[in-house]
Amino acid sequence: MAMTCIVIDDEPHAIEELKELIAGVPYLELLETFPDAKQAIVYLQQKSHVDLIFSDINMTVLNGIDAAIVLNNYCHFLVYVTAYRDYALEAFGAKAAGYLLKPVSFVAFNENMRDLHQQFQHLVKRQKDEQNFLFIKGGQKCSYIKISYNDIIYIEAMLNYIMIHTVNGHEITYMGLKAMEEKLYGKDIFFRVNKSIIISVNFLERVDGFIARLANGKNYQVGEKYKGVFLEFLKKHTLRS
Repeated sequence: MAMTCIVIDDEPHAIEELKELIAGVPYLELLETFPDAKQAIVYLQQKSHVDLIFSDINMTVLNGIDAAIVLNNYCHFLVYVTAYRDYALEAFGAKAAGYLLKPVSFVAFNENMRDLHQQFQHLVKRQKDEQNFLFIKGGQKCSYIKISYNDIIYIEAMLNYIMIHTVNGHEITYMGLKAMEEKLYGKDIFFRVNKSIIISVNFLERVDGFIARLANGKNYQVGEKYKGVFLEFLKKHTLRS
């Protein structure tokens, strides 16, 4: 997974040198460059977040150390690129993830980026793991049940309730199927196949016509309203010669 980045430096030749270094690393994606930190902050306030910021320190409008308190709010990693060794303690005190001295060698740059990319991959994985479950209200007051998305086989509408069938059994909670569908929005493994059923494609064993056959032996007819989206999904994931 690529890391998005921006460059802040008041020297055009320094920006060009960094652009060349960034272009040599396949997992870096340069979004924009800026001649000063104030312009970068305006951009970040609109963009909201980038993965990595490269910043000079000794700049006339706003130096990189002073800008760090704001820049760190908009990135995972802040890396200083400077011609001066004297700022190292201040830089790491400002939570810098790297301190590269100009002129930056590709070896030093690549080593720093490799370390940060490993940290970034762990961070992304941890975020995904943290978002891989939901809680539903249980039958008793202040009772909550944790369910992993990967354990859900299908979800069944029952008037004003839903029954969530999982590899460990089933749970019933007071909630409409439409509300549950909205909760699952963005989770590509779930499909609503008719007015009463949402299935997990993790447990979809085969499709005959428009009958979805699940690994637990349950079969569900895909409703007319849902056939188009379901067919597009099948086409997208069908192996072609």
